[in-house]
Amino acid sequence: MRVKHIIDDLESVFEKQPEAKNYGVAFARYSDDGDGTIIIDYVEAFDWDEDEEFFLLPEGCAKYYDLEAINYKAQNFVNEIKKVDVNNFLEFQTYAIEKMKLAKDGSIATLNSPTWGTGILDSEKVVYFFHGKRKAS
Repeated sequence: MRVKHIIDDLESVFEKQPEAKNYGVAFARYSDDGDGTIIIDYVEAFDWDEDEEFFLLPEGCAKYYDLEAINYKAQNFVNEIKKVDVNNFLEFQTYAIEKMKLAKDGSIATLNSPTWGTGILDSEKVVYFFHGKRKAS
Protein backbone atom coordinates (compact mmCIF):
# COMPACT_ATOMS: atom_id res chain seq x y z
CA MET A 1 0.00 0.00 0.00
CA ARG A 2 1.00 3.57 -0.54
CA VAL A 3 -0.05 6.56 1.57
CA LYS A 4 -2.65 7.51 -1.05
CA HIS A 5 -4.26 4.06 -0.63
CA ILE A 6 -4.66 4.62 3.10
CA ILE A 7 -6.44 7.91 2.46
CA ASP A 8 -8.58 6.50 -0.37
CA ASP A 9 -9.53 3.39 1.58
CA LEU A 10 -10.51 5.30 4.70
CA GLU A 11 -12.50 7.89 2.78
CA SER A 12 -14.33 5.06 1.01
CA VAL A 13 -15.15 3.51 4.40
CA PHE A 14 -16.45 6.89 5.64
CA GLU A 15 -18.81 7.17 2.66
CA LYS A 16 -20.33 3.75 3.40
CA GLN A 17 -20.14 3.97 7.17
CA PRO A 18 -19.90 7.55 8.47
CA GLU A 19 -19.65 6.40 12.09
CA ALA A 20 -16.25 4.88 11.24
CA LYS A 21 -14.80 8.41 11.25
CA ASN A 22 -14.76 8.04 15.05
CA TYR A 23 -13.20 4.57 15.11
CA GLY A 24 -9.69 3.96 16.36
CA VAL A 25 -6.82 3.31 13.93
CA ALA A 26 -4.68 0.20 14.02
CA PHE A 27 -2.69 -2.28 11.99
CA ALA A 28 -3.34 -5.98 12.10
CA ARG A 29 -1.87 -9.30 11.11
CA TYR A 30 -2.96 -12.88 11.15
CA SER A 31 -1.54 -15.00 13.96
CA ASP A 32 1.35 -17.29 13.08
CA ASP A 33 -0.60 -20.45 13.93
CA GLY A 34 -2.80 -20.07 10.84
CA ASP A 35 -6.13 -20.28 12.70
CA GLY A 36 -7.33 -16.97 11.25
CA THR A 37 -7.02 -14.99 14.48
CA ILE A 38 -6.30 -11.30 13.87
CA ILE A 39 -3.79 -9.53 16.13
CA ILE A 40 -4.38 -5.78 16.37
CA ASP A 41 -1.89 -3.05 17.34
CA TYR A 42 -3.24 0.48 17.73
CA VAL A 43 -1.41 3.30 15.95
CA GLU A 44 -0.18 6.11 18.19
CA ALA A 45 2.01 7.93 15.67
CA PHE A 46 3.32 7.88 12.14
CA ASP A 47 6.64 8.82 10.60
CA TRP A 48 8.48 8.70 7.29
CA ASP A 49 12.05 8.70 6.05
CA GLU A 50 14.17 9.92 3.16
CA ASP A 51 13.76 6.55 1.41
CA GLU A 52 10.10 7.44 0.78
CA GLU A 53 8.77 5.01 3.35
CA PHE A 54 5.85 5.76 5.68
CA PHE A 55 5.62 3.99 9.04
CA LEU A 56 2.70 3.25 11.35
CA LEU A 57 4.01 3.20 14.92
CA PRO A 58 2.27 1.02 17.51
CA GLU A 59 1.48 2.06 21.05
CA GLY A 60 4.60 2.56 23.15
CA CYS A 61 6.91 3.51 20.25
CA ALA A 62 6.28 7.23 19.62
CA LYS A 63 8.56 8.34 22.45
CA TYR A 64 11.55 6.65 20.81
CA TYR A 65 11.02 8.80 17.71
CA ASP A 66 10.41 12.00 19.69
CA LEU A 67 6.81 11.99 18.48
CA GLU A 68 3.63 12.67 20.40
CA ALA A 69 1.52 9.62 21.17
CA ILE A 70 -1.99 10.27 19.86
CA ASN A 71 -5.16 8.26 20.33
CA TYR A 72 -6.16 8.63 16.68
CA LYS A 73 -9.70 8.52 15.41
CA ALA A 74 -9.91 7.61 11.74
CA GLN A 75 -11.01 11.02 10.42
CA ASN A 76 -8.33 12.80 12.46
CA PHE A 77 -5.73 10.33 11.18
CA VAL A 78 -6.66 11.09 7.55
CA ASN A 79 -6.60 14.83 8.24
CA GLU A 80 -3.13 14.62 9.81
CA ILE A 81 -1.73 12.59 6.91
CA LYS A 82 -3.12 15.10 4.41
CA LYS A 83 -1.27 17.92 6.22
CA VAL A 84 2.15 16.39 5.49
CA ASP A 85 3.93 18.63 3.00
CA VAL A 86 6.64 16.38 1.60
CA ASN A 87 7.35 15.91 -2.09
CA ASN A 88 5.79 12.69 -3.46
CA PHE A 89 4.43 11.78 0.01
CA LEU A 90 1.25 10.14 -1.31
CA GLU A 91 3.42 7.63 -3.20
CA PHE A 92 5.43 6.54 -0.15
CA GLN A 93 5.27 2.81 0.59
CA THR A 94 3.50 2.09 3.89
CA TYR A 95 4.85 -0.19 6.62
CA ALA A 96 3.74 -1.27 10.07
CA ILE A 97 6.48 -1.40 12.67
CA GLU A 98 5.97 -4.98 13.74
CA LYS A 99 8.82 -5.17 16.25
CA MET A 100 11.19 -2.64 17.73
CA LYS A 101 14.34 -2.97 19.79
CA LEU A 102 16.21 -0.19 21.52
CA ALA A 103 19.97 -0.82 21.53
CA LYS A 104 22.27 0.11 24.41
CA ASP A 105 23.72 2.95 22.33
CA GLY A 106 20.23 4.44 21.93
CA SER A 107 19.76 3.43 18.31
CA ILE A 108 16.55 1.77 17.23
CA ALA A 109 16.20 -1.39 15.19
CA THR A 110 12.82 -2.23 13.70
CA LEU A 111 11.19 -5.04 11.79
CA ASN A 112 8.96 -3.32 9.24
CA SER A 113 6.13 -5.16 7.56
CA PRO A 114 4.47 -3.84 4.37
CA THR A 115 0.76 -3.12 4.58
CA TRP A 116 -1.51 -4.73 2.00
CA GLY A 117 -5.17 -4.07 2.82
CA THR A 118 -7.73 -2.26 4.90
CA GLY A 119 -10.35 -3.70 7.23
CA ILE A 120 -12.94 -2.59 9.72
CA LEU A 121 -13.97 -4.25 12.95
CA ASP A 122 -17.26 -2.76 14.10
CA SER A 123 -17.34 -4.72 17.36
CA GLU A 124 -14.07 -3.03 18.42
CA LYS A 125 -14.78 0.26 16.64
CA VAL A 126 -11.49 0.17 14.76
CA VAL A 127 -10.27 0.52 11.19
CA TYR A 128 -7.03 -1.27 10.46
CA PHE A 129 -4.40 -1.94 7.85
CA PHE A 130 -3.31 -5.50 7.26
CA HIS A 131 0.40 -6.31 7.19
CA GLY A 132 2.49 -9.44 7.19
CA LYS A 133 1.45 -12.79 5.79
CA ARG A 134 -1.89 -13.14 4.09
CA LYS A 135 -4.32 -15.68 5.46
CA ALA A 136 -3.86 -19.09 3.90
CA SER A 137 -6.90 -20.07 1.86
